[in-house]
Amino acid sequence: MPSLCSCLGLAIGGLADCVFVGNTVGAVGLTAISIGQPVYMLFNTISYSLSIGGSIHYANALSEGKEEEGNRIFGNVLRADLFTNILLCVLGLIFLPQVLTFLGAGTPGTEVWENCEALVRAQLLLVPVMFCQGPFYYFINCDNNPKLAAIALVTSNTIDIVFNYVFVVLMDMGVAGSVYSTGLGAAVMLVISVTHFIRKKGCLRFTWPKFQPQTVALSFRTGFATSIQYIFQFVTILVCNRLLMTISGELGVAVFGIVFNVALVAASVYDAISMALQPMVSTFHGECNKSNVRCTLRQAFLVAAVMSIIVIALLVAIPQWVCFAFGLRTAEELAMGSVAIRIYALCVLPSGVNMVMTYYYQALGEEFTSYLLFTLRSFVFFLLFSLLLSRGGVMLFWWTYPCMEVATLLVLCIYNWRKGSWTYLNEDDSKIYSAFLDSREADLGAVEQDVSAYLERMDANPTQIYFATIAVEEVCGVIMSHAFSSNDGYIQLTIVPHEDGTVTLHVRDNAKEFNPFELNTDAISLEEGTGLDIIGVKMIKSKAKEFFYRRYAGFNTLVVRV
Repeated sequence: MPSLCSCLGLAIGGLADCVFVGNTVGAVGLTAISIGQPVYMLFNTISYSLSIGGSIHYANALSEGKEEEGNRIFGNVLRADLFTNILLCVLGLIFLPQVLTFLGAGTPGTEVWENCEALVRAQLLLVPVMFCQGPFYYFINCDNNPKLAAIALVTSNTIDIVFNYVFVVLMDMGVAGSVYSTGLGAAVMLVISVTHFIRKKGCLRFTWPKFQPQTVALSFRTGFATSIQYIFQFVTILVCNRLLMTISGELGVAVFGIVFNVALVAASVYDAISMALQPMVSTFHGECNKSNVRCTLRQAFLVAAVMSIIVIALLVAIPQWVCFAFGLRTAEELAMGSVAIRIYALCVLPSGVNMVMTYYYQALGEEFTSYLLFTLRSFVFFLLFSLLLSRGGVMLFWWTYPCMEVATLLVLCIYNWRKGSWTYLNEDDSKIYSAFLDSREADLGAVEQDVSAYLERMDANPTQIYFATIAVEEVCGVIMSHAFSSNDGYIQLTIVPHEDGTVTLHVRDNAKEFNPFELNTDAISLEEGTGLDIIGVKMIKSKAKEFFYRRYAGFNTLVVRV
């Protein structure tokens, strides 16, 4: 729900620009927004590639107990994002006339040119503030604080909407006012996000590590599979605007802008689902727990299906209201807009499947498949069907969205059929030990024997077997006796062997926040026989090669390497 509120708020904030400008400035204002949209897409590509990819590697680092490495990733991503934005802004302001010509702003001195110039200049001036939101949002979300991330982003978008009305409607600041409101909201979002670092509840910290180009490049590469859509949209919007201007004039371009913004709202629903999916899949994948990965994916599809039905019902039932909100008034305008929106509604469900699977493959590190899906959806099939269908007139053109989504889903089905899998999970479980402990009836003694027998099969040395079984006994025992306020809970134990001869114990439970390694030693009394379990936990902490505790998404995860 926090992710859903954040993503919907972001999408609605984007709609507010078009709604207020369209109803105040008119068609010229909407044209300026459409022409200036590629500027946002360029910076979106950079910022969100780094942010999404970096947060995935951050979550993976934490799942392996590498807190310091996670903070190195954050520091490198934040610096790279900020410095790149500043450099491009300076170049954009210096060469502003050339930028406007490239975007298609028309002839200098015209009303369209002046509106575009005001809009793009405001964008470039405020980009360093607006596009620092990405690293803060995604990393805080992965640092077990999705509620704060959601509050920050929803507050930002609320301020954007309110001051959009103030700047554009009340103060008559024109198209630039819509940018100023977005910048103000972004500044407030950054201030709220900083409280996460001040409270120090998570693992995330402000650091100034040595700059590592390979870390930045890897983060960008991982996130680019998602953010490349902005580059693709840059091309497709330019092409579609010209096609529609030829076959239907300004009305076709205006309706396309409306459909494009409606598509962003629908996509935000699946972005929210995927943002909740990714860190959980990363956690389960890190502990080699394929059953939980599959369960999470099934739940994601269930939520996607329900949300798709809701979105489709709204678009089919009230398309005229949507068009009216964007400033369309005449019968001709409402008729074309309603048809376009209803046709778009047909692609909502297959779009959800494509997006969820793309984010899922990204979380698994299957970058090629993610690139393939995004490239087909946002570029290849979009351009192909828009060029072909536009020959049949504007009404046939609107079928571009359904055709591209269905074609992408068909390719994915064929591709996965040839690979023999949809989940891409290694089916070899022979080297992984897994046990599910119900707090009401778990037999720790039996589990210890199973672990000991498992490690013997793995040719572990006697010392390693001793400490691993003691770790299972003491850690699981202290969780059961101290963490659960009632008898209703579970512990998921997974043991993963490594090539260097060490083994990692992943202990995950659904109790309230509880870190066994932070138990108070004051309760230990040898005379009274109390707190002896704490001694065992402290010994494990001192002997383990690595240990790490983290709470995320309603469960505690503990990683111990011996």
